[in-house]
Amino acid sequence: MLTACNDFLDRAPLDQVSPGDYYKNADQLGTFTWNYYKDIFPNNIGWWAGVATYDNGTDNQATSNGNAGMFLQDQWKVPTSGGIGFNAIRDVNKFINEQEAKIKAGAIEGDKKQINQYMGEAYFIRAMLYFSKLKSFGDFPIVLKELNIDADLAEASKRMPRNLVARQILSDMDKAISQLQEKPVNGGKLRINKYAALAVKSRIALYEGTFEKYHRGTGRVPGDANWPGKNMPWNKDFKINQQEEVDFFLTQAMDAAKQVSDAIGLPTANSHQMNPTKKSEYGGWNPYYDMFASSDLNKYPEVLMWRQFNSDIGVAHLTSNKLRTGSQTGWTRGLVESFLMKNGLPIYATGSGYQGDKSIDLAKTNRDERLQLFVFGESDVLATDPNSIAVYNAAAKKKKLPEVDLVKLGIANIVTDNAESKDNTGYRQRKFYNYDPDMQLGQTFSDVSGQILVRVEEAMLNYIEASYEKTGGIDATARKYWTQLRERAGITASIETTIDATDMSREANVNTPSYDWGAFSTGKPINATLYSIRRERRSELAGEGYRMDDLIRWCALDQVKNYQIEGVNFWDEMYKNKVFEYKVKDDKGNEVTKNYIVADGGDKATMSSKDLTKYYRPYQMNKKYNLYNGYTFYQAHYLSPFSVQEMKLCSPDGSVANTYLYQNIYWPTTANGEAEK
Repeated sequence: MLTACNDFLDRAPLDQVSPGDYYKNADQLGTFTWNYYKDIFPNNIGWWAGVATYDNGTDNQATSNGNAGMFLQDQWKVPTSGGIGFNAIRDVNKFINEQEAKIKAGAIEGDKKQINQYMGEAYFIRAMLYFSKLKSFGDFPIVLKELNIDADLAEASKRMPRNLVARQILSDMDKAISQLQEKPVNGGKLRINKYAALAVKSRIALYEGTFEKYHRGTGRVPGDANWPGKNMPWNKDFKINQQEEVDFFLTQAMDAAKQVSDAIGLPTANSHQMNPTKKSEYGGWNPYYDMFASSDLNKYPEVLMWRQFNSDIGVAHLTSNKLRTGSQTGWTRGLVESFLMKNGLPIYATGSGYQGDKSIDLAKTNRDERLQLFVFGESDVLATDPNSIAVYNAAAKKKKLPEVDLVKLGIANIVTDNAESKDNTGYRQRKFYNYDPDMQLGQTFSDVSGQILVRVEEAMLNYIEASYEKTGGIDATARKYWTQLRERAGITASIETTIDATDMSREANVNTPSYDWGAFSTGKPINATLYSIRRERRSELAGEGYRMDDLIRWCALDQVKNYQIEGVNFWDEMYKNKVFEYKVKDDKGNEVTKNYIVADGGDKATMSSKDLTKYYRPYQMNKKYNLYNGYTFYQAHYLSPFSVQEMKLCSPDGSVANTYLYQNIYWPTTANGEAEK
């Protein structure tokens, strides 16, 4: 008995099986990489609208609390403690190095394509982990080997110039692309694949190329006179031609984007039908709309990679339920006004046919069909299921109102004391809204609509922008992609029609509350062609979480000072709607009409005052709100600060003054310090 016990106790713990004992075949390699998908892609989970809120905190979309950390000086501070988040990179480094050695020795069994697939995924994951650090910190340590406890960890923490970090990321992406399958046998488009990697490579290369172009001279780009890394001993032999680096990254972006865009194209059609028209019609009325609200995204070629949900195993979300009832978020007036008319003209251009914005329906009339499809107007269908229709008609009958065949939105949930269901701007997003009632159950996580992780439209937009930034012109490939995107959105006019009608004195007027932040770089207006390219990107990717990254890489936040987020035109007509009225009895038992609208600037205010503007300002309802004076950007916030603790730990003598992890520009080296500029 004792001998048997000793044998059992001598076994390795089951939760600590060593990589040497476990990773012996292709399938086992795949289990490692699968665990890191949650670290490199956003996940549509939680008691909120999930994927439909990813643009919150920008000039595209606004939530109830606002983006105080980014746009107030005293909210984002230098942390006292905290690491640089190297754990996942370390683990992937260990996996890559150990498995590459075993593959070379022939010690891993299985299909060669599958082995390559999973190793390709590992390189992709490491690239994405490093890309996250590049966006946050810029210059960053490049460590590609697992460091043990005997290594000089301070020495390894030396920040490398960001262009070299970006080049290493692209190197990992190239290794991934060379090994990944176009259609992985195990998982299909649910797994990282060659086309998704090409699209993401174009994203990374465009990010770095435009960041280095527009932030040049700010101290955030290697080679700048005030770049903090220039006096570091390990950079004494570092040389850079800043323009050549920009050209390199833009060329990389174009090449990768063209490969995937030409291979996939835009086969999913827009039927140009803006609403379902029949009872129990939950999908099928517009394939382009369905691409964002379907449980099976495999059938859409443009979707290069997606996340699947399954309520049977408890993996689901609440997006459609929250979009049906309101979810503390909303698109902004600025975003809505930026969409073109279907004739290709901006709303202010002579002959545009713009109907004004006294209602959302009017604002959407004859507009870019991406606006018509993906923002709820008053007459847009909210529900087609028989139960919702029956409930609505029962209530209508009691109030002696007409019964309906389909339930329409009516007025968004703007004025309410229920914060969870408030429409924060009045422009409720419809992108990602699934009409199937089984997707809308609020008592449980029931929505299994797939989540798009990578789609080809982004690659097309990446090519259009990168090629113009590199050459200053619109080449034939860019023109083809751009025309395809516009035509699917219902815009048939030429690109030149739009550019010629674009007035940058209006688009870049900082005295207009709804001006487009993307109309600027380094505080100065850009030209009409480049702006039109950025506007196309904004229209196609609205509500998908790309906006803040775009604004940062464009250096498009310098001019943001006291910017007021605005929503719908409330005080011309909308406030008159009977939905804001309710009945109570006074002391004498008489029925009195009251109004939910309180716009006196007090603590109980439910709407911003019409004395400010006719547009709803969610952050100016009362003066106690910390964003009452609007969004103001601080230069330090383009990059994140390092904590005092990590700067000391990454120093040869434990002092901040000699740290290898030098602080980012305009951030102090003292704990709780605020942006200096």
